[in-house]
Amino acid sequence: MNKIVLAGASVYGLNNISDDSMLKVFSDELHRLDPRIEIILLTRHPNAAYDIEFQVKSIPNLDHQRREDSAGRWFNGLNPKDDPENMRGITKAIKDADLLVMGGDPFIDITLGFYRGIIPYTVLLLTLAKFMNTKFMINGVHMGRALQTKIGLEQSKYCVSNADCITIREEHTRFLFKEMGYWPLPNVHTLSDASYGLKPIKEKSRGIEILRKENIRFPKGGLMGVTFRHMYWKWGADEWSKYSTMVARICDDVFERKGLSILFIPHNTYEKDTKYMDDRPGHSEIVAKMKHKNVAHQIKSRLSVDDTLALFPLLDITFSNRRHTAMFAALHDVVGMGVGEINHVKPPMEQLGINPDKFVSEEDFDYKLMRDNLFSIWDDKAIIKLRIKDKLPALRQKALDNSKFALNLLQ
Repeated sequence: MNKIVLAGASVYGLNNISDDSMLKVFSDELHRLDPRIEIILLTRHPNAAYDIEFQVKSIPNLDHQRREDSAGRWFNGLNPKDDPENMRGITKAIKDADLLVMGGDPFIDITLGFYRGIIPYTVLLLTLAKFMNTKFMINGVHMGRALQTKIGLEQSKYCVSNADCITIREEHTRFLFKEMGYWPLPNVHTLSDASYGLKPIKEKSRGIEILRKENIRFPKGGLMGVTFRHMYWKWGADEWSKYSTMVARICDDVFERKGLSILFIPHNTYEKDTKYMDDRPGHSEIVAKMKHKNVAHQIKSRLSVDDTLALFPLLDITFSNRRHTAMFAALHDVVGMGVGEINHVKPPMEQLGINPDKFVSEEDFDYKLMRDNLFSIWDDKAIIKLRIKDKLPALRQKALDNSKFALNLLQ
């Protein structure tokens, strides 16, 4: 029986639908190709229900349970008087495994210090794998920006140089690797975001039932789906106030000019670290600023990946600064507009043919520009849907190939 340890850069098991959707596709396809495969998942909060949903066995990773517990400390297990049990579990899992897979996006300049932060986490697990002679794969890398810190560059170069295989979501990541001096790298393969491999929900009844449980009546005039996150790690109160006001005005305009009601769909519902890591508080603040609050509806529950997807067949268009919204929409024959980080949110629009010239970067946030571009995409949606239909099959196959590359290392 093949055994894989799957770790993420503190992403899996934190109620993030975007990350969980990639995990679901990767795991489902691995089990389809090898029904006897065993996947050990390293996560902050091991959960039996999560194990069933994603066909894994979860064990504690190196995170502290709460952010305040990590202040001024190294990873859990590396401080004096720490309980070493989780370190023993991780070490045994990697030793017994045939492959260690680092998913998520491990190369982000959030290095809090020695053995604190995302890149050092990847470094430590890779080093353990080297000691145990366990193969190492970095799966689905997406670099929204080139690394800037000297320590980040050195540590990430150590990781990519020692990886047996690296799959990346878009070609721009390869260019960033070159800019940072990580070349040649024959072990890098350009595929696509694993979320393209999701199975769409075909019946509207499932989504309508979810709305019913949320005390939302499905509107006759149509729906625009909105997911707009507060980028709390770099926006202050003034910026959030300005941007949330823009989104509220856009939602009002969509109702007034197109007759669409608004459905706010959270992609993250994690409540244990910072307030705005959860999308729902930010959505509530946007609704509070709307003139037509009566047509704004919010998903307040914590939904599974498939339940979240079930809402997309009910939509006519989406507006979001989250990367995966346009992908989820495209899988359900819905057109989506993205705004925000240019190397994070724009690539799906380019891949799907959703008029990438209408993307609005964070640096260019402007109420009128975003509103006009959204209406332009609405006017072109029939043509855009044809492009999406043409491009999706290849993107889906590349998404599923992430699992094939993992199995190839085992063979």
